[in-house]
Amino acid sequence: MKNIVFLFFTCFLSLGIFCQKAEDFLETGIAKEAEGNYKAAILEYNKALKINAHYTEAYVNRGISKAFLGDYRGAIADYNHALGINPNASETYNLRGEIHNILGEYQEAIHDFNQTLHLNKKHAKAYYNRGNSNQAIGHYKRAIKDYLKSISINKAFPEVFFELGNVYTMQGIYTDAITNYDQSISLKTDFARAYIARGVAKIKSGEQGGCGDFTKAEELGDKTVQYMIQLYCKKGEENKSKE
Repeated sequence: MKNIVFLFFTCFLSLGIFCQKAEDFLETGIAKEAEGNYKAAILEYNKALKINAHYTEAYVNRGISKAFLGDYRGAIADYNHALGINPNASETYNLRGEIHNILGEYQEAIHDFNQTLHLNKKHAKAYYNRGNSNQAIGHYKRAIKDYLKSISINKAFPEVFFELGNVYTMQGIYTDAITNYDQSISLKTDFARAYIARGVAKIKSGEQGGCGDFTKAEELGDKTVQYMIQLYCKKGEENKSKE
């Protein structure tokens, strides 16, 4: 009986809690994260890791919260810890790769997406992410191949069609670009950036309807499109494209 009381008292003093499990703090952290309260979530993950320093899920989720707060190096450090414990976690490589993309570290990102796809060849998001890396460094053919592979796995992914359209636009292949923007918008009807991009592609190709796309994007709340409207639409110059 004395041992039980001593254990209870030790838990209370050392952790400020009644011997809760690491899993309890993880669940609370995930709930805080879902609410957008990332700082509170991190505190919960810290408590989980204080109990179990090898708790990969706590490292991964803490990394996600840090990324939302803009602490990208901190997020990478947490993903590194998690991968040191479990080097076969395909999603952790994908998450770390996404941070490398944000930081402009595209070769490091591609390495991580390659690792994800080595472990899980059906990871549509990893193909999409690697496509973004390849697009950023001007490897358009590789980007197109990645986007098409992602689409073959998940056809209900509007961002992939959007980025595929962007690659075609950058190469001046406007018909294919418009086709992909159409598909993106059909999947996500409030996708303002896709309307803007499709409007640009229409105007550059001499096709009608570009200004209508700009207007739709403005109605959806995107104020950045006002410049495009001023440039192309105020004087009935929708077809002055290819500038």
